Amino acid sequence: MEDISVIIVSLKKKLALLLSLFFVVFMVSFQFAGLVISTIKDDLLPEGAKLVYVSPLEIMLLKMKIALFIGLFFIIPFILIFAVKALMKRNMVTIKVKKGPLFVVSVVALISFLAGVSYAYFIMLPLFIDYLYLNAAASGVVATYSIFSFISFAVQASLIFGLVFETPLVLTTLTRLDIVQYQTLVTYRKHIYVICLIIGAVITPPDIVSQMMVGIPLLIFFELSLIIVRIVGKGKKKDKT
Repeated sequence: MEDISVIIVSLKKKLALLLSLFFVVFMVSFQFAGLVISTIKDDLLPEGAKLVYVSPLEIMLLKMKIALFIGLFFIIPFILIFAVKALMKRNMVTIKVKKGPLFVVSVVALISFLAGVSYAYFIMLPLFIDYLYLNAAASGVVATYSIFSFISFAVQASLIFGLVFETPLVLTTLTRLDIVQYQTLVTYRKHIYVICLIIGAVITPPDIVSQMMVGIPLLIFFELSLIIVRIVGKGKKKDKT
């Protein structure tokens, strides 16, 4: 068994590497955050609506939030790699990871994430925001959005949908590795529905429209995942029978 001091030193090195990567990405992203804000404003702000800032530090905090999101999403793959390697090294998991399938899964994961972000940014958000704006305008209300709330909503929604689009890949991979069985997913389908709606409520603002905007796509992608898993997600045990 590994000496505890060796494990602590290894963890410190990995933590230092992750923090260094995060800091570098954060600083670079912060420099381009203004361009991100300007682009989102030009693309998504309805004609006639206005953006205002309600506190002196709002723009600075918004840039930091965007850079924080980018930094965190950049280091997540490294965290997963370190975690899997640590578990395999200590024989806590018996999964053999081959470079070929791992590369394919990584590429599909990246494509799925970008597809989700693109869907949210170019299709869903323009329709959703325009609908809300026209609905408010029809009531005689002038749309004046806080720049922090508006840009944060657009960024968060895009990133969330990027993760939602990963659902089929995640469930297919888990079933292929015999970590989760297809029949288990079917058996606990109703429970998973509730979990999806709870996730939608937790990661969105406290209004029913935003919650459904995330919860319903999660349900749809879960059902899509079940179809894909049924076709290609058979685990090794099933393959042997």
